[in-house]
Amino acid sequence: MSHGGALQPLLAGEQQAAYVLYRNAMMAGLRRIARWDEALQRQRFAASHQAASLFWFEDSGARRALLSLRRDDAGLIVDLLVVPPAQQRRGSGRRAMRLVHALCRPGEQVRLSCLRRDRRVRAFYAALGYRVEHAGADFLELVWQAPA
Repeated sequence: MSHGGALQPLLAGEQQAAYVLYRNAMMAGLRRIARWDEALQRQRFAASHQAASLFWFEDSGARRALLSLRRDDAGLIVDLLVVPPAQQRRGSGRRAMRLVHALCRPGEQVRLSCLRRDRRVRAFYAALGYRVEHAGADFLELVWQAPA
């Protein structure tokens, strides 16, 4: 079954490009709840994405999104999905997440979190079948369940 596109691991020299994409996409949203601290965010990005695997979502020969994806006993955890502004509202994020769903075994979950105030992102995940598992003050934990 073709889901459009493929996940390609980042090469060693691509960490800086991945961070810049993350920073440019996340800075505005995170500034709504806290002051952006460049040194702290760079440190958090490096620390949180050592254990998780970073992937480019490539489609039609171009990089369309950046994902941080890891597996645990319950299924997959998406620590990060960043779609560059030029690729937004063109189906790149949806195709990337469908590819992630296709990696699940029957009955497994995909878990992730998003900013509670980001209605556009919440609507994106709701349209893909995610439900709110837990609501915190600033973040929502979302879950998608693969068919058994």
